[in-house]
Amino acid sequence: MQLKKLFTLLLLAGISVTGFAQTDKNSIDDKQEDSRKKVKTDKAPEDFKTTEVNFLLNYYEQDGDHSPVTGGQGTEELSNVAPSFVVHIPMDSLSSLDLNFGIDIYSSASTDNIDFFEAADNKSSASGMDARAHINASYSRKLAKSGNDYSFMAGFSQEYDVSSFNFGGSYTLNSKDQNRSLTIDGLFMNDTWNLLYPVEIRDNIAKKTITDDTRTTVKFGLSYSQVINKRLQALFSAEVVSQRGLLSTPFHRVFFDDANIGDSNAILRNLSHVERLDDSRIKIPVSMRFNYYLSDFIRVKTFYRFYTDSWGISAHTASLELPMMVSPSFIVSPFVRYHTQTAADDFYDFGQASASNTPEFYTSDYDLSDLNSVKIGVGLQYSPVMGVSNFKSPFRKNKTAQLKSIGLRTAYYDRSDGLNAWMVSLDFGFTF
Repeated sequence: MQLKKLFTLLLLAGISVTGFAQTDKNSIDDKQEDSRKKVKTDKAPEDFKTTEVNFLLNYYEQDGDHSPVTGGQGTEELSNVAPSFVVHIPMDSLSSLDLNFGIDIYSSASTDNIDFFEAADNKSSASGMDARAHINASYSRKLAKSGNDYSFMAGFSQEYDVSSFNFGGSYTLNSKDQNRSLTIDGLFMNDTWNLLYPVEIRDNIAKKTITDDTRTTVKFGLSYSQVINKRLQALFSAEVVSQRGLLSTPFHRVFFDDANIGDSNAILRNLSHVERLDDSRIKIPVSMRFNYYLSDFIRVKTFYRFYTDSWGISAHTASLELPMMVSPSFIVSPFVRYHTQTAADDFYDFGQASASNTPEFYTSDYDLSDLNSVKIGVGLQYSPVMGVSNFKSPFRKNKTAQLKSIGLRTAYYDRSDGLNAWMVSLDFGFTF
């Protein structure tokens, strides 16, 4: 359950702990990767049979003092370990299958406070530690006559109180010289929740105001990429995301102005309410990326995104990354990312919403507050021409497998409301 919060944070921070192995089909880097594979295709048809596998081990931990589980006050401590595999299987010279599967194992002191008003030895600890398993698969194919591409994808995930599935697809129009492309994509997601209320509300029918246990998300995207010259490449994209259904979190508490910080737990347990948010939300992000090759050894990667939604949030995000080739085998990539946003119309601090003139919607989730954040980190990539090591393939007779590369990416994240986080990701790339 807390993984939903974690994923939101990672999205706002602009980091995917599996980011440097999982590829966005609209990204400039993918275009470069496609070109690389095309070169390999022309040189060695045997390479069609080469399967690429990345094993990723991600670690994330955070702390803060504004947990929505306890009404905007209290620990947000959380740690997450997420091993996963990303598999790329060329099926022939034109099509491929990609799989991404893994498990997230997390321990969350904040989510464990769903039973906050129970004595420590009476807590269920249902969410003190939890796990989420996930799998996604996609099929991609290039049309030989037109040179265009299309893909289909589907996925499923399961954790303690949420099960999700998704499916979608994309179609890309490529210019004859492959320097320009226009992609349209769509995605449908469905989340079904087991409604878990705070302990003091589970037997209070009047306060159990949530009636819908399903959330649906529909996304449409449009992107255009252009190789401007041999040094500069650009990507422009826009999306419309529509969400309906359960957009509140059933175990998030809100305290109105009849509660005070410092009140005893005996008083507060009678004054808590369940977060209530509009069951409809439209999100519109618009972004652009520029990659510029300063030289054969240094590249400048820039990103900017403007975001607005129907809940009143407007946001700006910008990032800069400088991949530098220290040697033919070793790349260092320092990066920094800044994000700022306005608060949602229905955000209230602890004790701020009126108890006598109750607003229609209310939340004390600081992810929806007025905030800014900075993330700074570095990525290291070691990929010798002949590979890190070679060994006998366990899957193909008389063939050699290779540990092709080793990557490390780490970052520190700091948010203006006091939340901070560390992230580390290891990436081992194999070919079979």
